[in-house]
Amino acid sequence: MSRASKKATPLIAKLRSKSSASRDTVLQELVELGAEAVEPLMASLDHNDYKVRMAVAEALGKIGDERAIPPLIDSLSDSSKNTQEAAAGALAAIGDAAVPALLDALIGSDQAARKWAAEALGSIGDTSVAQELMKRLNDPNIEVQRAAVTALGDLKSKRAIDPLIGVLQDDNVDLAKAAAEALGKIRSNVAIEPLIEALGSPSIDVRKAASESLRRVGKAAVPKLLDAVEDGDPLMRRWGVEVLGDIADDRALDLLVDSLDDGDERVVRYAAVALGRLGKESSIKYLAPLLKHENKDIRYAAVEGLSGTASYRAVGPVASCLEDPDWVVRMTAAVGLGEIGSRTCVEPLLGALEDKEWSVRRHAAISLGRVGIKKRAVPALIELLKDPKELVRSAAAQALGDLGADEAIGPLEELLSDEDPKVVASAEEALIRLGVELE
Repeated sequence: MSRASKKATPLIAKLRSKSSASRDTVLQELVELGAEAVEPLMASLDHNDYKVRMAVAEALGKIGDERAIPPLIDSLSDSSKNTQEAAAGALAAIGDAAVPALLDALIGSDQAARKWAAEALGSIGDTSVAQELMKRLNDPNIEVQRAAVTALGDLKSKRAIDPLIGVLQDDNVDLAKAAAEALGKIRSNVAIEPLIEALGSPSIDVRKAASESLRRVGKAAVPKLLDAVEDGDPLMRRWGVEVLGDIADDRALDLLVDSLDDGDERVVRYAAVALGRLGKESSIKYLAPLLKHENKDIRYAAVEGLSGTASYRAVGPVASCLEDPDWVVRMTAAVGLGEIGSRTCVEPLLGALEDKEWSVRRHAAISLGRVGIKKRAVPALIELLKDPKELVRSAAAQALGDLGADEAIGPLEELLSDEDPKVVASAEEALIRLGVELE
């Protein structure tokens, strides 16, 4: 036995330790031994403690020695799911050399091994395995099917687009969601219409996955999205306007403005936010009237949309909402003024520091730090360090650090004795930013 192997043996024994921290240290030493540690590690893949088996598999993956492939393939069928996952990750780390053995496991009798083999093949990135993965789309085990779907997405296999569209229409929500995610990774225009149809799915998980994938496809999806929103039911309109806002294509402007008059208030809310994401100053005149809407959620969305324009012309309408009866609307206005960041935001934010709702005071303080104008803000924020709410005191300390307010050093040092650890941490961070050396 080599000196390195002799060194590996006692290290393997230490893996029995219940301390995860010490186990990590031992693993690092084994990985540093490299090839000489492979055989002792492989011999430990049948240890009775799954935590040891899992740690050993991870170490073998980091070493990357091809000799570990057969025992790691066996570990894909381990009684512990954690060990199975670690073995799959190790095989993926070994890479191309593991592909033939993984393909054998992919068509084997063990369901767990088929599932993890599919995941590992997707991670390796060898597109030549796409055909075999597509065969697994009809696997009798749902978990294997889902793993194959995810792997095909990871491989960005264009040959898999049509089969994945078929899975997208499956009644099984998990499979349909995985297919929507996979199609987004491939980013093919062919999948645009099926993904738009999936926005009307009964499952919110499928709708979310389809909307995210359409965002990934980007501007190419805009024309068909515009048609779908214009002709669709309220569900389609609600999800469609949100996606259009995230894509932020100017072609959606007119439709989003029209959607502010939609009969479904959910559509109005999402259209208001989407308009802001276009970043157009011209949107202000359409959004401002919504600030008087009886529905507080629409007022909230209008404030968010106005803030998204980042225009100084939106300061007046947004600031007016600091007087709104609903505290969420007032808080959103305080946040929005910080996003706009204009000098004219300072005065209304100073007033918001006295709001009866602590969350409004907190975000007003943060926004003053973001605006970056010290005059008048610094004295008000120093006074706010005495606020009865700990998160407000913490925000004030953060803002004073953002502003580089040297005159706040004394009050911040007093805050180091605050009873709340979060407040103390914020004061420490602010003082460090102000150049104070702390013990």
